[in-house]
Formats: sequence, C-alpha cells, structure tokens
Amino acid sequence: MNAAPKLPRKPSVVDGVLRRIHELIRRGAELPAERVLAKRLGVSRPSVREALRTLERMGVVDVRHGSGSRVAANGEDVLRSPLEYLIALDRPSIGELHETRELLEVHLAGRAAERRSPDDLAAIEAALAEMRSNLKNPKAVTDPDLRFHRAIAAAAHNRLLERVMNCLQGSIRGMIDAAWPGNRSLRGTWKRHADIYDAVKRRSPADARRAMQRHMDDMTRELRTVRLIPKPKALRSPSPGGEGG
Repeated sequence: MNAAPKLPRKPSVVDGVLRRIHELIRRGAELPAERVLAKRLGVSRPSVREALRTLERMGVVDVRHGSGSRVAANGEDVLRSPLEYLIALDRPSIGELHETRELLEVHLAGRAAERRSPDDLAAIEAALAEMRSNLKNPKAVTDPDLRFHRAIAAAAHNRLLERVMNCLQGSIRGMIDAAWPGNRSLRGTWKRHADIYDAVKRRSPADARRAMQRHMDDMTRELRTVRLIPKPKALRSPSPGGEGG
C-alpha cells in the first residue's frame, strides 16, 4: 500500500515575519525595534523575537539586548551554518568534496589573475612564504595552505564564490590533513602553489587555471594513494564486432 503523499507545511507566523524582514533587508532599510516591528507587522513580539533569533543563528543579524537588532555588516557567515548542516545531512564523499573544490578553485584562479589588486597579491605571497618556511613539518603547512587558497578566492572578487569557498574550509582542511601521508614531496606541493602565484602575478588567467588544475590533479593522486577516493575504473575495450554490450 502506497504511503499518503506528504502535504506541504503550512507557513507559520514566524515564516511570514522572516519574509517581511527579508524584504526590509533587500531594500536596505534598517530594522526597527522589536516592539515597533511587531506592531508594524501585526504580530506578537514573541513571533518577532523567534524570527530574529533564527536570523541571528544564520549570521544575518546581530541581536544586541537593549539596543535592538542590526543587519550584519557583511554576509561572511550567512551560508556557513546551512552549508555545514547540508554536509552533515547529505554526507558527501571525499571525492564529491574534492570535485566541488576543483571546479571552484580552477575558475577562481583564472579570475584572480584577471582581477587581483596589489594587496591581494601581497596576501597570496605572504601565505606562500609561510608555506615555504614550514616545509619540514606537514602539519604546520596546512594553515598557510588554506590562507593561500582563501587569498586566491578573495582576489577573484566574486563575493558569492568567495563565501562558498570559505564555507568549505573546514571540509577542505580535513581533506588536506588526511592526504598528507600520500604526498610525495612537500617542496613539490609548494612549487605548485608558487606556479599559481606566478601566473596570478603575471595576470595570465590561462596559466593560473592550468597551474591550479595541476595542483588539483596532485591532490587527486594523494587522495587515491591514501585510498580516500577510488582509482578510476579501466575503460573496457570495444568488441571486434562493434561497441561492447
């Protein structure tokens, strides 16, 4: 017997408050005091309070007791919590995370080469220098490695893609730490990053994308070495009479 179809959830009062606050933020309006907002929306103060707490947990507003609520200065943390829960619920494989990272990083490297500022370049160079000074200690390379990639994302000057990359940092850190045993040469890893930096410095998008792709290919090999992602299956040769069945 087939189960009855699940009916859509009826929107609550809090859902309505969230939509109205979203409209205020979209228009760039300041949030009024909780009491004023409740009166304007024709709802109870507890409903407004619950909506504001939800937005505070999402990083959309800063709730300051005694001085009201303010829209967050930027959206840096807005995606982080929902994406972390999404990863926890969907439990993507290491291969899926690495593939997502690869698609983003190769694109961002090209954009960074096109758009980077002198300050962006200085941030990338500083992370690269710290990586080089810690080549004898793999665990000490992870932090500057992550800063290098964050600096590349920032240099691309696409705030949405930068936010997505920053939200993935925790998962990427775990991947890097897990892959170190499969690394054949820390100096070679540093050289890959230096090649990316050089291409960004020369403002060569094509070279930056190629250098980042080579780095991602190295990471793929390391992850396969430690058996965190499977090796590709060999393609079966077609039969003499035509394509294999």
